[in-house]
Amino acid sequence: MRAGLWKNILRFLSAMLLLPSVSPAQPLEVLYFEYPPYYHALPDGRAAGLIVDLAGKVFAKAGVEAEFRFVPVKRILQDIQTGQPVASLGWFKTPEREEFARFSLPVYINRPVGVFFLREKEELFRPYETLEALMASGKLRMGRVAGLSDGPQIDAMLARYPDRIVQVTADSVRLVKMLKTDRFDFFLLPPEEIDVLLQESQVPPEDFALKAMSDIPQGNSRHIIYSKTVDEALIRRVDDAILSEIGDLTTKQ
Repeated sequence: MRAGLWKNILRFLSAMLLLPSVSPAQPLEVLYFEYPPYYHALPDGRAAGLIVDLAGKVFAKAGVEAEFRFVPVKRILQDIQTGQPVASLGWFKTPEREEFARFSLPVYINRPVGVFFLREKEELFRPYETLEALMASGKLRMGRVAGLSDGPQIDAMLARYPDRIVQVTADSVRLVKMLKTDRFDFFLLPPEEIDVLLQESQVPPEDFALKAMSDIPQGNSRHIIYSKTVDEALIRRVDDAILSEIGDLTTKQ
C-alpha cells in the first residue's frame, strides 16, 4: 500500500477520534425537516407531526433527552455522513445510507405510494397499471425531491430512467405547485400525506387524483437514523423503547 494512502487513512481515523459523541446520559440532537404530516414546525418553533409524536414517546420511555432542531434535508445527511453526533426522524433504510449511518427499528410503515397527478390529465395515466410501464413509456415526467428515497425497490426502478425525472431541491409543497404549472406530470405520494399536503399547498383537493400501481410494494418502513458517533448503548435503549411503545413493525412488512 502506498505511503500516501496510509497517511490519508490515518488522517481520517484521527479526525473521527476528534469528533464529539453522544452518550446515553447526554441530550441527543434530533434533526428534522418540513414534511407534514410526519414532521413540521409549529408557529412557536416546536417540532410536531405524526412521527415526531411517536419519537417523543419513544425517547421519553428510553430516558433520552431529545432536542429537536429544524434543518434543511440535504444538511441532515451531510451532518450524519461527517459524523456529527446527531439523529434524524423517519428515514428509509437503504444500503447506501447504511454505509455511513446506523438505523433504529422501524417506527412507522407507510401505506403504499401511488401516482399523484392533476385530475385533468387522468386519461394520460389510464393505460398504465404499473409504475415500470409508466416510466418505460417515456411519455410522462416525474417530479422528485432531490436526496430523498422511495425505498430500495422503487429507487432501483427509477434509477433506470434518470432522463424522465425532474429533481427538485424543495419540499412536497413545492412539488404540488410545480405540478400545477406543468413542470412535470406526476410524483409519488402515500395516501396519508394527501390531506395535509393539499391544505399546506392551498389548492383544491378536487383538482388532483392518486392512482395505485400494482408493482409498488407494501409501504416502506421509516426509521430513526443516527450518525455512527452516537453511542450504541443509547441506540439499543431507544430500540427497546420502540418495541415497548410501538411494537415490532418488522413482522408487518
